[in-house]
Amino acid sequence: MAAAVARAAFPDGVSAPVQYGPRIGAVVLYLLHYQLLPEKRLARLMADLFGVTLVAATIARISRDCATRYAGFAEAVRDRVATAVVKHLDETGFRIGGKTQWLHIASTIWLTFYRVSAKRGSLLANVTGIVVHDHWKPYYTMTGVLHALCNAHHLRELKALVEIEKEDWARRMQRLLRRACHATNLARERGVPLKPGLIRLFERRYDTILADGLAFHNAQPALIRTFGEGKRRARPPRRVGHNLLLRLSTRKTDVLRFLTDPLVPFSNNLAEQDGRMMKLRQKISGGFRSMEGAMDFAVIRSLLSTARKQGWDILQTLNANPDSLIANLRGA
Repeated sequence: MAAAVARAAFPDGVSAPVQYGPRIGAVVLYLLHYQLLPEKRLARLMADLFGVTLVAATIARISRDCATRYAGFAEAVRDRVATAVVKHLDETGFRIGGKTQWLHIASTIWLTFYRVSAKRGSLLANVTGIVVHDHWKPYYTMTGVLHALCNAHHLRELKALVEIEKEDWARRMQRLLRRACHATNLARERGVPLKPGLIRLFERRYDTILADGLAFHNAQPALIRTFGEGKRRARPPRRVGHNLLLRLSTRKTDVLRFLTDPLVPFSNNLAEQDGRMMKLRQKISGGFRSMEGAMDFAVIRSLLSTARKQGWDILQTLNANPDSLIANLRGA
């Protein structure tokens, strides 16, 4: 009887004589981009635990394939964050190719979008609603939005003025903001808005403290600016506390927006938390060798951070259909 040769088609996704399956790829991506293991330690872990030998080029290819696959998902997250009622914005330095570039963060309680840019002033486009930020001035060039300022930043600045400069108005403002935060938190826990009378009381005390602080600084002797040769004369210098008072005065509505809008938080801690892991990645593994690698990382971290907020299983997410993930996104 003649021998017969039977051939079957390769499974979907198999395009080379030897390649790693999707589960191995998901583990690599999870350890590299979520747990932030350096490539050499990742390769050693995979060899020790699974007997899988990985080289840097293979790890890079797995990341590149993932970023390409989920680029559309990241863009969908970007669009939803941009049109969310409230979104948090922040930016942090990112070392790429030996130069400082910028990682921009835009997030909500459900979504996280990261993007890399050579310019710090590269702002998210087509944004509506309320943007929460730390008073970085370029954010105020955005049109069609309302602003809410991070009061955690204000509390840190006030603490320095209390401890170093001994300015009494700063101690009173620090106490007022903390009490206002506590009152709004209690109201939200009960599911009710803050009482209008209490809001007016906080606003009156806020205005009184500002007036006292400005009177204090206006009574101080003027600072003397020293000029180097060839430098133009600028406005008279102001003390740190005076600058903070002027900001709290001119941006009063944005500072106290958390009192009148229950959707607005007291601080911008959400964006800062989403950015903190990016800084940790650089401390562990250093900067990126190329812009392409940094952009891949931004896409994958957008996927992983959003998946965690959505309550999805991370390893299953890394093998899921992108269109299915987009369809199941919650929140905006």
